[in-house]
Amino acid sequence: MAGELHQRGVAGLRLEIELFGSSMPGRVIRRPGVVASVSPLTPHRSIFNSLTAANADALADSIDELEAVYRSAGVHAWTVWVPDYDRQSPKLLEARGHVLDGSPRSMGLELEDLRIPGQDLPAGAEVVEIGTAETGRINDLAYGIEGPGWEMAIGPEPDLRVHALAVEVGGEPVSCAIAIDGGDDVCITGVATAPGHRGTGLAAAVVARLLVDGRDRGMQTATLQASRAGAPVYERLGFSDVGFIELWELREPA
Repeated sequence: MAGELHQRGVAGLRLEIELFGSSMPGRVIRRPGVVASVSPLTPHRSIFNSLTAANADALADSIDELEAVYRSAGVHAWTVWVPDYDRQSPKLLEARGHVLDGSPRSMGLELEDLRIPGQDLPAGAEVVEIGTAETGRINDLAYGIEGPGWEMAIGPEPDLRVHALAVEVGGEPVSCAIAIDGGDDVCITGVATAPGHRGTGLAAAVVARLLVDGRDRGMQTATLQASRAGAPVYERLGFSDVGFIELWELREPA
């Protein structure tokens, strides 16, 4: 099942890229085996200007065109997400000046094995529905992003099956997460908690609620790409490693 979950995680990554390209005046570019996002409002943020390819051949067929698109859009940093089982694409990218910028853990969960946190929310906290723009604001605050960032990249409601929740404390949204439905898999992204509220179980609570809601919709699995800091939160919910994804970034002078 780990191999199938990894493939579902890669498919979920394509949905994340579509999310990043769905904001105005962003673009989603689709070529055979390739999906790319172009976010001119965040020209120095490579995560929002990114692509993934089914294999090295598909990447090679499209990369010249996509590089030209990013340059014409004024984008100075973009990245290619490469699954661990593709060892040819890194060679192509390194030869073109891309640098390995990270290797997030790909994690998956069969929703019947979801472990609900036993910890209660702090007094005065509640889980509420929000729009993607609000999740962007929380992510920018959580990661200390000044200037164009998450809010710009995912501001308008995208044309995807997206569900966004936040934990409010005293009426203020301080932790959030996004779920994107793809087939019967739930892709989790945009998980963030504002400084001063970390370590209180808010992220686990909001992700668990998204997963329970997904299970109620008939979803069977959940996948995500985890940072080193985020992985323990997901492990407590029952997620396990199914592989990893490499980020190959090209950053040019402004």
